[in-house]
Amino acid sequence: MKALRSFAVAAAALVLSSAPFAAPLSAQAAPSAADVLAKYVAAIGGKDAIMKITSLKQTSTMQVPAVGLTAEVEAYQAAPNKAATKSTIPGVGEMLQGTDGVVAWDANPMQGPRLLSDKELAQTLEGADFYGNMLYPVDRFATMENLGVADFNGEKSYKVKLVRKDSGRATTQYFSVATGLIVGVETVQESQMGTMQVSSTLSDYKEFGGVKFPTKTEVTMGANKLIMTITNVVINGAPATAFDIPDAVKPLIKK
Repeated sequence: MKALRSFAVAAAALVLSSAPFAAPLSAQAAPSAADVLAKYVAAIGGKDAIMKITSLKQTSTMQVPAVGLTAEVEAYQAAPNKAATKSTIPGVGEMLQGTDGVVAWDANPMQGPRLLSDKELAQTLEGADFYGNMLYPVDRFATMENLGVADFNGEKSYKVKLVRKDSGRATTQYFSVATGLIVGVETVQESQMGTMQVSSTLSDYKEFGGVKFPTKTEVTMGANKLIMTITNVVINGAPATAFDIPDAVKPLIKK
């Protein structure tokens, strides 16, 4: 799920500007961050159901209403740390992003192929952490803190700040008090255009293979919005070839 959200933000960076988002805190007492995360895992189906999944194939539609852009997207994920996306934009062509667990790439008709490095590489590898991004194991984080109850897009939520151990990257995630599901994410996205602050709203959870996935993600940057709508999820449906390094990227890899 997180890999798809990361792709949506990266794609949006090509056409949108950035702006921060904040939600007010309340003084209501809150459970620990670990308790909030455990409730989320249970809410989407539980660890046993999640561990039966070894890969995913997701088909989606991506829209950027402000510029009239629509793309069809195929996203693949596989344990332990592989992810790839292909979006087809009419009149533009294919955009490819992904990692085989070691190398990470971005190739599109507007900017050409390139290998990701430094913060972009670390960000992509973390986004491809298959079980880590669904189970939230404590060993992936340097710190996790519940900052209290906040309103996110009209939903009473626990505001949890998570800092990844490997990269030091911080995200703030909002978990519905009522359902335990993630309803929002605030993060900093590294891209070729620089660092951007973005906010994502997650909704329309549906069950696939015993696990619930948000089928609608709205990514907000300033006054603009990108909308990702998942049309289908195929459990254990990602072929190994989905994570092959694209031919256009191969010449960039140093032997």
